[in-house]
Amino acid sequence: MTKSRAFIVVLLSFIAGVGIASFLTVPAHVLYLPLMLGAVAMVVFWKKKAVRVGAIAVIFLLAGIVRYRLSQPAEDFDIIQAFNGNKVQFVGVVYEEPDVRQDHMKLTIVSREVEGKKVQGKVLVKSPQYPAYAYGDILRIECELQAPEPIEDFAYDAYLARYDIYSICYRPRIEKEASGEGNPVLSVVYRLKQKFVSRINQVVPEPEASFLGGLILGAKHSIPAWLLEAFQKTGTTHIIALSGFNISIIAVFIQNFCKALWIPRNKAFWISLSAVGLFILMTGGQASIVRAGIMGALVLVARRLGRLSRITNALVFAAFVMVVITPKVLVFDAGFQLSFLATIGLVYLSPYLEKVFKPLPDVFEIRSSMVATLSAIILTTPLILTTFGRFSLIAPLVNVLILPLIPVAMAVGFITGVTAVAWIPLGTVCAWGAWAVLRGILFIVETVAALPYISFEIESFHWIGSAIAYASMGIVLWKIRKKPRMAHAH
Repeated sequence: MTKSRAFIVVLLSFIAGVGIASFLTVPAHVLYLPLMLGAVAMVVFWKKKAVRVGAIAVIFLLAGIVRYRLSQPAEDFDIIQAFNGNKVQFVGVVYEEPDVRQDHMKLTIVSREVEGKKVQGKVLVKSPQYPAYAYGDILRIECELQAPEPIEDFAYDAYLARYDIYSICYRPRIEKEASGEGNPVLSVVYRLKQKFVSRINQVVPEPEASFLGGLILGAKHSIPAWLLEAFQKTGTTHIIALSGFNISIIAVFIQNFCKALWIPRNKAFWISLSAVGLFILMTGGQASIVRAGIMGALVLVARRLGRLSRITNALVFAAFVMVVITPKVLVFDAGFQLSFLATIGLVYLSPYLEKVFKPLPDVFEIRSSMVATLSAIILTTPLILTTFGRFSLIAPLVNVLILPLIPVAMAVGFITGVTAVAWIPLGTVCAWGAWAVLRGILFIVETVAALPYISFEIESFHWIGSAIAYASMGIVLWKIRKKPRMAHAH
C-alpha cells in the first residue's frame, strides 16, 4: 500500500459515500458506530499501515454520506421551496445569465424575500422573451410556485436539484425594481458575450450563425431543431456543448494541429491550455464549464507528463474536489459523468489505440485526433445508451471528417465576432471565410444524417448493461496496463 494508492483509496471512499447517499437515505444514528470503530482502529492500529488506511477510508466514506446529507435542502420556512403549491409574491436577483430559447427565456432567481419576509433559495422562472432581463436585475415576481416533477422518462426534478433548484414558476408577473446587483466582472463578461453573439448574427447567416454561437460559447438553444437532430444522429452533439467531452477532444486536436504546424511541443501545450481557459472565460465561468475545462486541462497535462500514476492521482483528486463542492453531480449530472469517462478514455485507452492504428499515416496529426475521438467515444457509449437511448454507427467517421475543421472554424469565427464588434463592415468581410468553413462542417453533418440506418434508438438499455460494459472495460484496461509509464505515442 504505497502513499499514492492510499491517497486514491481514501478519496474514492469519500466519493463512494456520496454515491451511496445519493440512492439510500442513511439515518444519522447509523453512522455513529462505524465512525467510532473507524476512529478507534485508526488510533490502536496506527503502525499497521493497511489497517490505518482502511480505517481512514471508512471515516471518509461516512464523511461522503454526511456531505451529501448536508447538500439536501433544509426543512424550514426560511427557504423558498417551503412555499411550493402557493401563489406568492417574492423578490429576487437574476443569479445567472438568462437562458434565452426560441420562444421564451429561463431565469434562475435567488430569492431575497417572500411577502416581506427574508427567504433564501433558488427559483427557475419561465418567462416570455420580452421584456428582456439581464444578470444582476432585481425582480419582483408574482406566481404560483411548483415543485419540479419528472417529465416522462426524464428526471427533471433531479436535474434541477443538482443546481439546488427546488421551485419553478410558470406564467409569472414580473416587475423590474433595480439592476446591477451581480458580480461586476461577470456583468461585463455577459454584456460582451451578448454583443459578440449579436454581431455574429448580423454578419453571418443562419443556421451557420447559431452553429458558431454553439461552437464558441456553447449557446445551442437558438440552433434549429432539425439541425440538432442531425448532430444527434451523427454523434457530433458534443461539438456544440461545452462539456468535458468536447473540450477534451478539441483541446487534444488543437495540440495536434499545433504540432502539425511545427510548433514546439511545449508551446503547443500552452496554446491548448490557453484555449481551454478562453472557453471558460467566454462562457462566464459557469460551474459546469469550469468542471469541463478542468477535465480538458487534465488530458493535456496527462499527455505532457506521460505518467499514468501521477495523472491518476490528479484525476481522482479533481473528482473528489468537485464532488465535495457539488455532491449531486456524481449521480445526477450526465455531463459530469461523460466528462470523466471521456477523460479516462483519452488518458488510459488512447495510448494503446495509438499502437493499433500506428500503420496508418498521420498527415496533419489526423490519426492522433481520430484515436483521441475513438477513445472518448468508446468510454462514453454505454452511458450515452443508458441516459439518452441513442447509438450512432457513423460517429467515429464523422468526427474524424469534421474535427480538422473545428479549430479553424472556431478561430475564424472568433476573429469574425471580434472584428464585427469593432466595425461591422470589416466583420462582414471576415464572415465570408467563417461561413465557408461552417458550411463545410454542416454539409458533412447534414449529408451523413440523411443516410438511412446510421443511428438507432435503444430505449431498453438498462443501467445494469452499462455497469457490465464498464466493468469489462476496466478489466481490459487493468490487464493491458503493465508498464508504470504511459506510452509516448503522441
